[in-house]
Amino acid sequence: MSTSVIIPCRNGAHTVGAAVRSAFGQTEPPVEVIVVDDASEDDSADVAAAAGARVIRNETRRNAGGSRNAGIAATRGDFLAFLDADAVAAPDWLARAREVLASDPRIAAVGGQIANGRPSLYGKLDYYMNHSEWIGSSPAGEKSNVPTMAIVYRRSAIEGLRFPESNSGEDTAFALAVTRRGGKLWFEPRISVSHHHERLDWSSYWEKQVACGRTIYWTRKTFDRPGQFLVRFPFLLFLFPHLWLMLLRMLRRGRLFDSVALLPWFVAGELARVRGFFAARRDGVPPALYATEAER
Repeated sequence: MSTSVIIPCRNGAHTVGAAVRSAFGQTEPPVEVIVVDDASEDDSADVAAAAGARVIRNETRRNAGGSRNAGIAATRGDFLAFLDADAVAAPDWLARAREVLASDPRIAAVGGQIANGRPSLYGKLDYYMNHSEWIGSSPAGEKSNVPTMAIVYRRSAIEGLRFPESNSGEDTAFALAVTRRGGKLWFEPRISVSHHHERLDWSSYWEKQVACGRTIYWTRKTFDRPGQFLVRFPFLLFLFPHLWLMLLRMLRRGRLFDSVALLPWFVAGELARVRGFFAARRDGVPPALYATEAER
């Protein structure tokens, strides 16, 4: 399995070194690890290079989607593994992915569960609010979407496709473009990645949930995604459908204490999402979200 690891990075000097080392530390090492520095204002590029990565620099911001596109163009592997700059992959990540991809040629990509690498208040809030679907031991199987935090794609499955040059909804748009071609996205619970994000205060938490609300509107307006009814009936958001789904997932995974203790912050986060949703509804869907075909 010839695998190239692509890590998009924007001001990730505190975390990108660990991400690169986890990529090189695989039991089945990749042929290359490329960090695409998205016009960072810190020393992300130097940290990544010191950890052994090949660094590509965007002269101007291209966001997460555009940075992944730059990485795709620079790689040579038959499989493309995308890893976020604030994520640490378990040593068997690529080996587990190879097993799944070898089991069925129709599987275009495989990802796994997400663990919380920041067990503080805001670490937990970010983890549950944004990744509740991927916590614990969900059964293996086909999914309509899998997080790009740590995912391995067949190059042949994405030939001619590129991510929208956005930080919001770009992974969903890309994944749906792949599935429209007939490829399957697979969730493998034996794969685990630890998320070591930097959003560790109130303002960052609020801003992230506002951004999530915008993304919910954009993706439901544009694509056939669960919750599409909210575009037609937006005031149903005040019933907090995501909150109840998240709490149900937490209870199924034995997270009763956290579901009760964090409830006030969860409600605040849901209000932030409502705000973002209505702001996006007012502003409309950005044209970049539709751009999934590579330039020819």
